[in-house]
Amino acid sequence: MKNWFSWWHDGHKRFWFLLILAFVIFLLIRKNNVFTWAAGWMEEQSQKREIKELEEKIADLDEGISQMQEGTDAVEQYAREKLHFHADGEDVYLVNE
Repeated sequence: MKNWFSWWHDGHKRFWFLLILAFVIFLLIRKNNVFTWAAGWMEEQSQKREIKELEEKIADLDEGISQMQEGTDAVEQYAREKLHFHADGEDVYLVNE
């Protein structure tokens, strides 16, 4: 019968076995492993997209504020275009773009 652990006496095979075992323990079994790194990276990308969207929204709001400071005509135009306000007796038609 062949001795199943005869490879253990070969130094090179034992080195590679221990190296692979350390690799598995370090990258897959520990609490801070490859999977948590990947999840963290995906969360970071999601937050970057959200930051970009919020910055665009802030820029739009800043533009609206600057328009409203121009005068009453600008305020009326903003209210009609963005908030769909209308005067008595007017019909409002909303068109999806």
